[in-house]
Amino acid sequence: MTAAVADPSLTLVLERLDQLNGQLSFLVERQQKQQELIEEFTPIVKEMMKTASGKLEALEQQGVLGFGKELLLVGQRVATSYGADDVRALGDAVVGILDTVRAMTQPEILSAANEAAQVLRNADQTEPLGLVGMVRATRNDDVQRGMAVMMEVLKKVGQGVTAASNRQSAQQGQKAKLQKLLGSRRKVLGVERPALPAVSRPAVEVKAAASMPQALACAAPAKQQATAAVIDGIAFTADGTLADPAQWSKELATTIAATQGVNLTDAHWSLVEFARRDFEQTKASPNIRRITQGTNLSTKDVYALFPKAPARTLSKIAGIPKPAGCL
Repeated sequence: MTAAVADPSLTLVLERLDQLNGQLSFLVERQQKQQELIEEFTPIVKEMMKTASGKLEALEQQGVLGFGKELLLVGQRVATSYGADDVRALGDAVVGILDTVRAMTQPEILSAANEAAQVLRNADQTEPLGLVGMVRATRNDDVQRGMAVMMEVLKKVGQGVTAASNRQSAQQGQKAKLQKLLGSRRKVLGVERPALPAVSRPAVEVKAAASMPQALACAAPAKQQATAAVIDGIAFTADGTLADPAQWSKELATTIAATQGVNLTDAHWSLVEFARRDFEQTKASPNIRRITQGTNLSTKDVYALFPKAPARTLSKIAGIPKPAGCL
C-alpha cells in the first residue's frame, strides 16, 4: 500500500526534472547562439570602427573638425552676447539683407568689383597722376560716369548716416525725458528704487481716505491721475505711467524699461502681456499677489525679473496705471 502511494509522487518529481532539464537545454542553446552572433559581428564592428577612425582622421587633417569646433564657439559667443530680441530683429531684417546681397552679386556688379580689385593689385605699376593729369582724366566719359556714381553712393551713405543719427538722437532724447519724468533713483532699505515726484491731493480726498477702513482703502482701485507731461505726443501721469493705456506699444515699453534698468527678455514680456490682459479684463492693474497667482511664478521669480518694486515697474512698462495699494 505504501509503495503504491509513493509511485505517483516519484513520477511527478521525474516529470519536473525532465521539464527543468529541457529548459536548461534551451538556455544553453540560446547562450551558444548569442555567443556565435557576437563572434560573427565582432570583425564587422572592428572594421566599422577602423573605417570611422580613418574618416575622422581625414576630416581632422582637412581641418573640418577644427572648423566645426570654432563655428560652435562662434555660436556660443553669439548666444551669450545677443538676446531673443536681437534674433527677432535679425529675422525681420533678413529679407532686406538678402535683397542687398542679391543686388551686390549681380554679374555686372561682380565684374566691376573684380576689375577694381585688379587695379588695386597692380597699384604699384600705376604712374603717379598730378593735378593737370586729373583734370585731363575727367574728360573721359567713363571717369565722369564713375565720379557721378561715386557721388551718388556718397550721397546715399550720408543720408543713411543722417537718418541713423537722427533716430539715435530721438531715442536718447525720449529716454532722457522719460528718465526725468520717472525720477532719479534712490536706495530705500538697501533696495534701489525710483524716487517719484510728490503729488498734491485735494483735502477732501485725503479726509475721505482717512475715514475709510484700512482694508477698503488698500483695495480701492487707483484713480486716473492728471497728465503731468507729454513726450513725443504721449501723455504721462505724475507717477510715470501712461495717461492713456491705449497709446502703449512694444517700442515704447522697451524705452521705458531701459529707463528702469530692465533689459526685456521673453520672460519679462510674458509678464508684461499678462499685466495688460489682466488690466483689460479687470480694469485694475495687478499687484504682486495677483501676478504670482496668474502666472504660476513665485514672488522670488517676479523679483528676479523686476528687482525694484516689481508691480509698479511692471505697470509702467505695460502702460497701465499704478496698482492699487497703501504705498
